[in-house]
Amino acid sequence: MRAVLKTEPAPGFDLVDDHREKELAAGEVRVEVGAVSVCGTDRETYEYGPAVRDLGLRLPVVTGHECAGTVVETAADVTTLRIGDRVAVETHVACGDCFQCRRDNAHNCLRMDLLGLTVDGAFAERVVLPASTCFRLPDELTLEAAALLEPAGSAMHAVQRSGLDLTGAHVLVSGAGPIGLAALQIARAKGATVLVVEPNPHRSAMAVALGGTTVAPGDGLTERVRELTGAAEGVDLVLECSGALPALEAGLEVTRREGTVVSVGLTNRPLTLNATRHLISRGLTLKGSFGRHIWDSWTELTGLVAAGSVDLSRLVSHRMELEDVETAIDLLTGDACKVVLYPQGVPDQLRATAETLSAR
Repeated sequence: MRAVLKTEPAPGFDLVDDHREKELAAGEVRVEVGAVSVCGTDRETYEYGPAVRDLGLRLPVVTGHECAGTVVETAADVTTLRIGDRVAVETHVACGDCFQCRRDNAHNCLRMDLLGLTVDGAFAERVVLPASTCFRLPDELTLEAAALLEPAGSAMHAVQRSGLDLTGAHVLVSGAGPIGLAALQIARAKGATVLVVEPNPHRSAMAVALGGTTVAPGDGLTERVRELTGAAEGVDLVLECSGALPALEAGLEVTRREGTVVSVGLTNRPLTLNATRHLISRGLTLKGSFGRHIWDSWTELTGLVAAGSVDLSRLVSHRMELEDVETAIDLLTGDACKVVLYPQGVPDQLRATAETLSAR
């Protein structure tokens, strides 16, 4: 089986043609990977960066995790899925029995495995998974769109974590990467006016095309947001998706009194917080958001995608073969948004689109 492996504690991947497939254990299914998207964690894995080491990267491991495909084999005890079912995959593999799992927080399991980091992932023709991680897809979703449910689900969870009714609200999305662009679409689908802070001109243009209003970062941001939000003098909700600490600090400044900030983007730098100014006298709520709530985030997001309110395929900038994985990693440092790999080959109906997108 063709697969992309991380084998050494050094930069690089190994593309192999003869990776041995594991036998199914109880509760597992084998999925033929139809589409798998490439994300910053994959780049960090390629580079053997500190973030993935902190997440417990185990070598050797088949990499990749944002995927969708078709069930081709099930263990004898699996009753929830059948051969031929199309599924997307929750990449937080929960134990199902710890304190958090028993309290409906399986996305934050205390003994969690991570697809493509601690267990074999989806940069491969097939992947073996617990049936409990598979989300059966409605007919309206393509496998390509379904492969983006995992990153977009992080945006969906952040919106849910805010606890706010966004009808008529002002939302500021910080960072117009894939998660930020998904958050923009979700917030608009829920009735919000969305402001976007993104210094990259290409991503800023994508945000505008998706219905956002861009606001320049840096000096003048707070004043401009107050102009746009009128009497509230700030946004109801900030979704910080960039992982840039100055962006989180700016988000605290542009939120109205009694507003909410949800931190989504990963950063390992400490935040200096003026508790009196931000949390007490202005009554702000600051929350973190990790992964997707299983299965609430998936169900609500899938409904929005199926209804056409959120279009995840608009986030795809490149479509490539599995063997192009290193090129895909390189593209992430440029103007690419979501790069999708097709382990079974790019479908003929998408090949012309893939060539057009890749030429941008």
